Amino acid sequence: MKTRIIITVLWFSGLLLYAQPALEHIYTVSANICRMENTGEVYFTMDVVNKECNIYRMDHSLYKTISLPTPEGYYLYNVQFVSEKLFNSDNLVELFYTYSMYVPTTDSYFYTYESRLINENGNVMLSIPGAGYSSVLDTENEGRKFLVYIYDYSVIPYRTQTQVYALPEAATKSEIPYSAYDTGNPFPNPAGSVVHIPVQLPPDSDSGSLELFDARGRRVMSYPVTASMEQLVLPASQLPPGTYMYHVETGNVRSPSKKIVVPR
Repeated sequence: MKTRIIITVLWFSGLLLYAQPALEHIYTVSANICRMENTGEVYFTMDVVNKECNIYRMDHSLYKTISLPTPEGYYLYNVQFVSEKLFNSDNLVELFYTYSMYVPTTDSYFYTYESRLINENGNVMLSIPGAGYSSVLDTENEGRKFLVYIYDYSVIPYRTQTQVYALPEAATKSEIPYSAYDTGNPFPNPAGSVVHIPVQLPPDSDSGSLELFDARGRRVMSYPVTASMEQLVLPASQLPPGTYMYHVETGNVRSPSKKIVVPR
């Protein structure tokens, strides 16, 4: 009997040792998770072809579809801050999304960006030309602030502007969506001679690092990141052509991985 018990324990230990992640669902477009104030946790996707954001319950059933209009020549670039009460006090879903356009020049190229804050009915609450990245931050005494970063790459050196918006009192009582602690998207991408990587650490972290990996999962570079930094400028011209992945980590917290393409 004792021998049988030992064999059974070893068998279950083997199952635990070799347990693998179980595929639950496949989204055919880019997907992420956030927590909305009334609805709770949901998946949300960015469908570049159909120009829409689909929101799914945690059982993957469709909850809402929100159209994301973009001007002629622009393509969807990012969806952030899917929320119900972050930007106002009603119960409608709002989201902040960015679109970009590739602009060729005589000897190079650059990207131009624009962002919009809309609700589920399609009403535009904000439209910000040049906005390529944003963040939501809590202050100790002044409530919650929405920071939007404006970039103009049509000139050298490029120009940067930060617009600061005060969010309503109701927003202070809501949770910041997960994506508020995410890193922004790299730009331009595919990279030029350099690529700008927005970085942001969780509020309780003073330092961390950006870890860059090649397509085979080998660490290529590691860059220190501090809480005061807004972005890193990566010397892409020093990298061999190819696809790279990176994330920002601090302690036990790691941002979602993002991709950089270094062209030939």
